[in-house]
Amino acid sequence: EVVHVPKIFTQQRQHQQHVEQVVEVPVPMTQEEVVHIPKVITQQRHFQQQVEQVMEVPVPMTKEEVVHVPTVITQQRHHQQQVEQVVEVPVPMTQEEVVHVPKVFTQTRQHQQHV
Repeated sequence: EVVHVPKIFTQQRQHQQHVEQVVEVPVPMTQEEVVHIPKVITQQRHFQQQVEQVMEVPVPMTKEEVVHVPTVITQQRHHQQQVEQVVEVPVPMTQEEVVHVPKVFTQTRQHQQHV
Protein backbone atom coordinates (compact mmCIF):
# COMPACT_ATOMS: atom_id res chain seq x y z
CA GLU A 1 0.00 0.00 0.00
CA VAL A 2 1.22 3.51 -0.94
CA VAL A 3 0.89 6.27 1.60
CA HIS A 4 1.30 9.92 0.61
CA VAL A 5 3.12 11.99 3.11
CA PRO A 6 2.85 15.78 2.75
CA LYS A 7 6.13 17.69 2.39
CA ILE A 8 6.72 20.71 4.55
CA PHE A 9 8.38 23.86 3.14
CA THR A 10 9.58 26.80 5.15
CA GLN A 11 8.61 30.29 3.85
CA GLN A 12 9.09 33.81 5.01
CA ARG A 13 6.09 35.43 6.54
CA GLN A 14 4.76 38.75 5.35
CA HIS A 15 3.42 41.15 7.86
CA GLN A 16 0.81 43.78 7.07
CA GLN A 17 0.71 47.09 8.86
CA HIS A 18 -2.25 49.37 9.10
CA VAL A 19 -1.50 52.86 7.74
CA GLU A 20 -3.70 55.81 8.60
CA GLN A 21 -4.32 58.39 5.86
CA VAL A 22 -6.14 61.69 6.25
CA VAL A 23 -8.12 62.77 3.19
CA GLU A 24 -10.06 66.02 2.93
CA VAL A 25 -13.43 65.47 1.32
CA PRO A 26 -15.50 68.54 0.39
CA VAL A 27 -18.82 68.63 2.22
CA PRO A 28 -21.73 70.63 0.81
CA MET A 29 -22.33 73.73 2.88
CA THR A 30 -25.70 75.31 3.40
CA GLN A 31 -25.90 79.03 2.72
CA GLU A 32 -28.59 81.45 3.68
CA GLU A 33 -30.03 83.75 1.04
CA VAL A 34 -32.47 86.57 1.48
CA VAL A 35 -35.23 86.34 -1.12
CA HIS A 36 -37.65 89.21 -1.61
CA ILE A 37 -41.16 88.04 -2.39
CA PRO A 38 -43.28 90.62 -4.19
CA LYS A 39 -46.34 91.83 -2.41
CA VAL A 40 -49.62 91.56 -4.27
CA ILE A 41 -51.69 94.75 -4.24
CA THR A 42 -55.17 94.86 -5.75
CA GLN A 43 -55.97 97.89 -7.93
CA GLN A 44 -58.93 99.08 -9.88
CA ARG A 45 -58.98 98.09 -13.48
CA HIS A 46 -59.30 100.62 -16.29
CA PHE A 47 -61.54 99.55 -19.13
CA GLN A 48 -61.13 100.83 -22.66
CA GLN A 49 -64.14 101.64 -24.76
CA GLN A 50 -64.25 101.80 -28.50
CA VAL A 51 -65.21 105.24 -29.78
CA GLU A 52 -66.57 105.60 -33.30
CA GLN A 53 -65.11 108.52 -35.20
CA VAL A 54 -66.35 109.67 -38.58
CA MET A 55 -63.78 111.26 -40.84
CA GLU A 56 -64.14 112.65 -44.30
CA VAL A 57 -61.48 111.35 -46.63
CA PRO A 58 -61.09 112.93 -50.07
CA VAL A 59 -61.76 110.42 -52.84
CA PRO A 60 -60.16 110.83 -56.26
CA MET A 61 -62.72 111.89 -58.83
CA THR A 62 -62.95 110.31 -62.25
CA LYS A 63 -62.97 112.53 -65.31
CA GLU A 64 -64.27 111.63 -68.74
CA GLU A 65 -61.99 112.20 -71.71
CA VAL A 66 -62.55 111.61 -75.40
CA VAL A 67 -59.78 109.47 -76.82
CA HIS A 68 -59.35 108.76 -80.51
CA VAL A 69 -58.56 105.10 -81.06
CA PRO A 70 -57.14 104.19 -84.47
CA THR A 71 -59.16 101.68 -86.45
CA VAL A 72 -57.48 98.64 -87.94
CA ILE A 73 -57.94 98.12 -91.68
CA THR A 74 -57.09 94.79 -93.26
CA GLN A 75 -55.20 94.94 -96.57
CA GLN A 76 -53.96 92.35 -98.99
CA ARG A 77 -50.30 91.61 -98.78
CA HIS A 78 -48.07 91.42 -101.83
CA HIS A 79 -45.62 88.58 -101.75
CA GLN A 80 -42.42 88.63 -103.74
CA GLN A 81 -40.71 85.47 -104.85
CA GLN A 82 -37.17 85.18 -106.06
CA VAL A 83 -36.90 83.53 -109.48
CA GLU A 84 -33.66 82.01 -110.67
CA GLN A 85 -33.01 82.05 -114.40
CA VAL A 86 -29.98 80.59 -116.16
CA VAL A 87 -28.89 82.62 -119.22
CA GLU A 88 -26.02 81.73 -121.49
CA VAL A 89 -24.03 84.82 -122.41
CA PRO A 90 -21.36 84.57 -125.15
CA VAL A 91 -17.92 85.45 -123.90
CA PRO A 92 -15.19 86.70 -126.27
CA MET A 93 -12.49 84.08 -126.69
CA THR A 94 -8.81 84.95 -126.71
CA GLN A 95 -6.36 83.13 -128.95
CA GLU A 96 -2.61 83.02 -128.55
CA GLU A 97 -0.29 83.74 -131.47
CA VAL A 98 3.48 83.63 -131.53
CA VAL A 99 4.96 86.76 -133.12
CA HIS A 100 8.70 87.20 -133.76
CA VAL A 101 9.85 90.71 -133.04
CA PRO A 102 13.41 91.71 -134.04
CA LYS A 103 15.66 92.98 -131.27
CA VAL A 104 17.48 96.26 -131.75
CA PHE A 105 21.05 96.69 -130.41
CA THR A 106 22.94 99.96 -130.32
CA GLN A 107 26.65 99.77 -131.28
CA THR A 108 29.36 102.33 -131.70
CA ARG A 109 30.86 102.60 -135.15
CA GLN A 110 34.57 102.69 -135.80
CA HIS A 111 35.78 104.97 -138.57
CA GLN A 112 38.99 104.19 -140.38
CA GLN A 113 40.92 106.93 -142.10
CA HIS A 114 43.31 106.37 -144.98
CA VAL A 115 46.65 107.93 -144.59
